[in-house]
Amino acid sequence: MKKILVSPAATPGKGYSNDYFVFLKKELSAHYEIIDPDNKGCRSQSLALLAGAFRADVALLSFVETIAFHRFPRIQTNLALAALQIMHWRGIKVVFFFHNPKPHKGENCYSRRLTDKLFQVSDLVVCHSENTAEIARERVGADRVLLVHHPMVSRPVPSSPGDFSRDVLIWGDIFPYKGVAEFVEDPSIAASDLQIDIVGRCKDPALAQRIERCCSEHVRFRNERPSQEEVATLVLGSRYVLFPYLPGSISGSGALMDTLSVGGTAVGPDAGAFHDLSLKGVCLTYRDRTELVSLLLSNRRIDRDRIARFIRENSWSAFVDRIQSALKDSSCK
Repeated sequence: MKKILVSPAATPGKGYSNDYFVFLKKELSAHYEIIDPDNKGCRSQSLALLAGAFRADVALLSFVETIAFHRFPRIQTNLALAALQIMHWRGIKVVFFFHNPKPHKGENCYSRRLTDKLFQVSDLVVCHSENTAEIARERVGADRVLLVHHPMVSRPVPSSPGDFSRDVLIWGDIFPYKGVAEFVEDPSIAASDLQIDIVGRCKDPALAQRIERCCSEHVRFRNERPSQEEVATLVLGSRYVLFPYLPGSISGSGALMDTLSVGGTAVGPDAGAFHDLSLKGVCLTYRDRTELVSLLLSNRRIDRDRIARFIRENSWSAFVDRIQSALKDSSCK
């Protein structure tokens, strides 16, 4: 059985903060011998890449470009570049998961070098939104790009309670690019009297303070990461689940897919995966703040049968099958 490297490596003692890689490894285990199947991880992502370059037959690489923002960025970038070159020399099948047009922390000379190298050595570039796929096609040609929706855990879509305890829920880890502070600071939001709950961990004290200053009887903020079980309860008790991402930061969203999988009505900017999913009829989008406020004050719903069908068509097993097929097909698109 061929060996497969899934990058990034887990954090030692903590595993993955993102279940994406847990589900991916689990599904791949039916087809490959997984390197680090127990998610013991490695303290250095560049060293994990380098070790995998000598062991793997196939490599699925995500967020390698963010190594540019780790400790000792110059050294780690050079180690990662060496690992990618060794993969190329060894004839490893390399799949580059191009999640975002640029890292959320921005770009620098190291991140650009890593991204350029990833495009150069990859046999296949996997994208979860049309805008990243368009960028990838310009870099490597359509025959090496696979556009596929972010995979989802297949589960029955629960029925809506119809009696909501809040108008708007914003959940998930809070970073500047997600636009949470800008949303609650907007005077039109304060004037709307919408009942808004924000539940997510924010490690940036200044950002957390901006949100806390806007708290009132209508806006509540809990600075902690909810469990998956609590997410389902929060989502089902909310009229809308909002993703107020800032322009230029939007591509795919795992939280969006998790929201859909538990039956939530997701709202996001008319860009990236939000735009793509709105065309499928499973997500609502807005173009500006005025349109957003109008939407949040309405009572628009999404057909739950359509969401259930979308989940079935975009399961983790279907996702891995499409990657397998695309690697065998030189005309993958």
